[in-house]
Amino acid sequence: MTDSAATTRISLEEIATKYLGALQKNHDMLSYFLSGSRKTTEADYDEFSNQLQVMPRQTDRMDFENAKRATQQWVLRNTLSDSLALVMPLLEDARTVCALCDFKASGSTDQAELQKIANQNRAEFLQKPLAEKFTHLKDTYGIDCEVSEHILILMDICKALMTKNGILTEEEAVDGKRTLKIRSVQIVQTPSTDGSGQNLSLSRKVGDSSREIKVGEEIHFTKAEQVGSILTVGVFISDMLKGIQVYAQKTGVAN
Repeated sequence: MTDSAATTRISLEEIATKYLGALQKNHDMLSYFLSGSRKTTEADYDEFSNQLQVMPRQTDRMDFENAKRATQQWVLRNTLSDSLALVMPLLEDARTVCALCDFKASGSTDQAELQKIANQNRAEFLQKPLAEKFTHLKDTYGIDCEVSEHILILMDICKALMTKNGILTEEEAVDGKRTLKIRSVQIVQTPSTDGSGQNLSLSRKVGDSSREIKVGEEIHFTKAEQVGSILTVGVFISDMLKGIQVYAQKTGVAN
C-alpha cells in the first residue's frame, strides 16, 4: 500500500494467484501422498524399518496399520491447517480492499483516514471472532460466502486435530457431536429424453456431503473428504474474490 489512495493499485488477479496458488500446492502434495500411500504394503514398511540401524525407541515401534492410521491423521492435520491458514488473511484483505474502494470513491485525500483503514480498523477486524468477520463483510460490503458454515466447522475440527490429539471434545462439539460438511461436486447422468438410452448426458451437480463426528471419536477423513476439504476452501476463496470484484464495480473504482 502506498501513501496515497490515488496511487494505490490493487490487482485481484495477483490476490487470486497468491491464495489459489498456495491452495493448489496443498492439493498437489496431498494428491502425491494419497497416490503413493495406496502402493505401500506392510512388507514395504517392515523392510524399510529393518534397514534402519537406530530408532528413538524400538519397543514403541508401531505396526503397519497403526503407522498408516497415524500418518493419515498427520497428513490431514497439516494439509487442513495449511489450507485454513489462508482464511484469516483473505478475510482481512477483503475488508481492506473494500474499505479502500470506499475511500477512493469518496474522493478524500485524508491521509489520517487512510492510515486508520490500514491500522486501527484492521486491528479491530482481526480481533473479531471468525463468525463475526463473515457477518461484518456481508453486512458492510455485501460479500457473502456459501461455505462459511463449512469453514467454521473445519476450523473447529482442525483445532481438535492440532490441540486435542485428534480427538473431538465438547469444546468443539454441539450437542455431543459435530457435523462435518464438505462441498462436493458429483457427476450426474441425465436420462435420455427419447427413452432410447443412446443419448448420454452428464452434468456436474454441486452439493454437500456430511457426516457426524461424536465427542470422544478420533478424527479421520476419507480420501474424498481430505480432497474435498481443500476444494471447500477453494470455494471460499472464489466467493471472497468475487465479492471484492462486485463491490469494487459497485463503487465505481474498478478498472
